Amino acid sequence: MRIFLIRHGQSEANKENIIQGHMNSSLSDIGREQAKTTGEKLLESKIVFDSVYSSDLSRAKETAKIITKVLGVKDIVFDERLREMYLGDFEGKNSKELTEEENAFLNSCWDDHDIRVPNGETTNEFKHRIKDIFNEIIASGENDSTILVVAHGGSLYHILQSTLNILPKNQAWFINCAVNEIIQSQKDKKWTLVKYNGEEIQ
Repeated sequence: MRIFLIRHGQSEANKENIIQGHMNSSLSDIGREQAKTTGEKLLESKIVFDSVYSSDLSRAKETAKIITKVLGVKDIVFDERLREMYLGDFEGKNSKELTEEENAFLNSCWDDHDIRVPNGETTNEFKHRIKDIFNEIIASGENDSTILVVAHGGSLYHILQSTLNILPKNQAWFINCAVNEIIQSQKDKKWTLVKYNGEEIQ
């Protein structure tokens, strides 16, 4: 089984350093071009997808629709469990304008996975829903399936780090619309990360 993991294209909120979480934000012109370019690269590689899954948030949904239009794929499964972490009261705030206390609190959430973001979720809740949907995606396919998943930086992080434990230790954050690829061995069912942020893993 091969799974391609792609973070959505640049959103208007990304451009303005706005914390999104579950907040909807459309793609910027750059984001739409990123999605189109990624679709064209996948088409050139002659990769045929058996199924496509996407977060239902607008920035991911629009990215998935642009990519699949280029590929000539009609069906996309949209699932809210692929959403970014729910950041509650922090959503809509400019990340560069947070107070020291707000930054310290968010950092504590990344360190202690049981701390709840006000009116949001805990990191553990986020990790568990990502694991649930990823396992369903795997179960829905065959051993030789090729699957595309369009989601968010946090979602992809917890697929690779928390669910599969195959994320490089010195990883950079996920680049918008860069291709990440994982392959499952049919023999022992282990997953291997073969492409990260568009680069082959040596």
